[in-house]
Amino acid sequence: MASRARTSRLLPAACLCCLLAACALPGSAAHVPSAVPSATSPTNPSARPVLRPLPDVLNGVTLDDVSALPQLVASLEALPQRPTERIVFDQGEPPSAYTAAVAALQPISYLMAEPVDSSQVAGASLADYHARTAALLAAFGTRIDLWEVGNEINGEWLGSAADVTAKVADSYRQVAAAGGRTAITLYYNPNCSEDTAHQMLPWTRENVPQDLKNGLDYVLVSYYEDNCHHYRPPLSEWNQVFTELAQLFPHARVGFGENGTSERTAPLDQKAEQLTHYYTLPVTAPRYMGGHFWWYYAEDMLPYPPANALWTALSRALTPLS
Repeated sequence: MASRARTSRLLPAACLCCLLAACALPGSAAHVPSAVPSATSPTNPSARPVLRPLPDVLNGVTLDDVSALPQLVASLEALPQRPTERIVFDQGEPPSAYTAAVAALQPISYLMAEPVDSSQVAGASLADYHARTAALLAAFGTRIDLWEVGNEINGEWLGSAADVTAKVADSYRQVAAAGGRTAITLYYNPNCSEDTAHQMLPWTRENVPQDLKNGLDYVLVSYYEDNCHHYRPPLSEWNQVFTELAQLFPHARVGFGENGTSERTAPLDQKAEQLTHYYTLPVTAPRYMGGHFWWYYAEDMLPYPPANALWTALSRALTPLS
């Protein structure tokens, strides 16, 4: 989101790759097409890749920093339920910079790829966005369980609705044509949007193309209390929000796509309380799948071992009730 600093760090060994390889977003010398080809479905449906099944509930965290990979693996593997990691593929980095991270994380968790973060969308052309999705699909394919084809797509800072939906729809159609699972994340802004035209549900009804409404596998919601006047929606409001999304997207599972505090320096007790609240919300809307994807996992939960207070809060929130 606009007020949160988005940073991503890679494995130290990947830095040389960053200097030598072309990147797929602005500032790169890589060639991008002047016209974006449309995605088409495979001519032989039986040739679609076989994806490993996902559980009904996803216990998500976000990795915007994979530099401490051994500690990440150890901390994630120690959680009481198999987690799902959103990997933020940093602007300007080639897919090869993430090869080691995907290889290490995929056996112990489920993976969701974020090819383009919301903070990067306005600066990426349609051709850039297309090329980034295509490059990551070619590099990782079915090793990624879920592709987030658009992040916080109704946010005021992404650009015009027409530009944003063109980019997101193109990415969706590429992934769908390749047989991958697709997700979008919306930005919930009740009475706190800078422009009422970007309020989440009206914007979504008006702007998301119908083939995405019918075809998306997951529709997620990003929400940060400290970016919305510290407002905490009651459970009844969340049930209403997710029920409406389930109606708008009749084949999609719904849940949270980002939780956390917008400032990394927020007090630890505030972070632990918010994490526990959202990860344990008893939402009863149709096809609700949890999610959450705490944004600053690497910054907040490491070093590991030993477990710090926030990792312990996450572990407790994910511990099944006996």
